[in-house]
Amino acid sequence: ISKEALKDGAFREECLAKEPRVEAAMASFQEMSSSYKKEGELDRAQACMRPCPPDAMPYMGAIPGYEGAYINAGHNCWGIAWAPACGLAMSELIVDGESSTIDLSPFDPARFTPSLRGSRGRKRRGQNVGEQW
Repeated sequence: ISKEALKDGAFREECLAKEPRVEAAMASFQEMSSSYKKEGELDRAQACMRPCPPDAMPYMGAIPGYEGAYINAGHNCWGIAWAPACGLAMSELIVDGESSTIDLSPFDPARFTPSLRGSRGRKRRGQNVGEQW
């Protein structure tokens, strides 16, 4: 799907698995599991759309315009692996008002919202924090 189609609200009724990727996964599983290598059979092949923002970085932080609302999403295929660290960072943000584990500013949910970023000067969560030069 093109970037333009996604912006226009593209939706796929069907998302088919790519055969070369299925074969590569089967070969990997056979190397990892001796029992699968001997007698394993593929029951079915499935595919899905993974949540991934345009810059491939997750949304983590307060949701602009909604007091007390937060988001931690869009981690692509890394969501499960990153869940403990992201959960810790988000809990710090919610409880303490900021994360001490990691700088969450690169993941600000407002980064794609021009009306909250403005056209001049630096912004943090839509608030002016100074000129950029």
